[in-house]
Amino acid sequence: MKKPPLPLQSAGGSGKNRGQNRYEKEALVKLLRWHFGHAEFRGKQLEAIEAVLSGRDCFCLMPTGGGKSMCYQIPAMARPGIVLVVCPLIALMENQVMALKEKGIAANYLSSTQTLHTKNKIHEDLDSGKPSLRLLYVTPELIATSGFMSKLSKIYSRGLLNLIAIDEAHCISTWGHDFRPSYRKLSSLRKHFPDIPILALTATAIPKVQKDVIESLGLKSPLVLKSSFNRPNIYYEVRYKDIINDVYADLCNFIKTSGNICGIIYCLERSTCDDMSAYLSSSGISCAAYHAGLNDKLRSSVLDDWISSRIQVVVATVAFG
Repeated sequence: MKKPPLPLQSAGGSGKNRGQNRYEKEALVKLLRWHFGHAEFRGKQLEAIEAVLSGRDCFCLMPTGGGKSMCYQIPAMARPGIVLVVCPLIALMENQVMALKEKGIAANYLSSTQTLHTKNKIHEDLDSGKPSLRLLYVTPELIATSGFMSKLSKIYSRGLLNLIAIDEAHCISTWGHDFRPSYRKLSSLRKHFPDIPILALTATAIPKVQKDVIESLGLKSPLVLKSSFNRPNIYYEVRYKDIINDVYADLCNFIKTSGNICGIIYCLERSTCDDMSAYLSSSGISCAAYHAGLNDKLRSSVLDDWISSRIQVVVATVAFG
């Protein structure tokens, strides 16, 4: 059953009044519970949400699994209009949109994988007097096209663009490990939409990368939020490769003796991903490689198989996210 959006009566206030702040928090928590079923916000989520709702830019460094997506999904529920989400991986956009639709939230994505009919339906909604979409996911490559920027400018001129969220924001930095040239073109967003808050999100950024992201996106006096990478619900163990006779065999044995687990093995190089995936597969472990050297369709298939438990292990580079 589709849940209707809950109105947020005082969203986007200046935050100068303490009573108003308390009321806003209660209303935001109500949205969180209604749409997502969580009792409270975690970590820096609420601070990021309040910042962008007040019109302020925000840089948010939050570990994987820390709930970064909630920082723009709740603002999308808080007021009419559209939140634009820039995401580097089509498979991740597809999964987020699917999860949101299952909750009755009006979300969609534009990508090269969609049919012309689907794209036209989305554009028709965006052109309508009152679009139903709350969240629109796009790739950085689409942002760079004149056609989409023209469409976005029209949405903006009608007062319907509420927030721009840049996921995996470290990709904009030449100092980072996963620099993508298409991300550099996102700097034009500030020039075209100067008064729309920008939320930059990443799970990995050294100080030099943080500075580069903030400067490249043209963030204006952003609220900078940094969460610890330590996750107390995770058990950490360090094993030294140099004292292990056969690393592949050791890892294979670990997986087989750990029960019915689902995991990710990260490697620095694509060739290592392929080699290790082949070794584990030949040892009876359902496994697949994932890296930027694979085409979009194959990467999407691997991700879907892993999420649906058709394969047990993914051997990946940082392209896996």
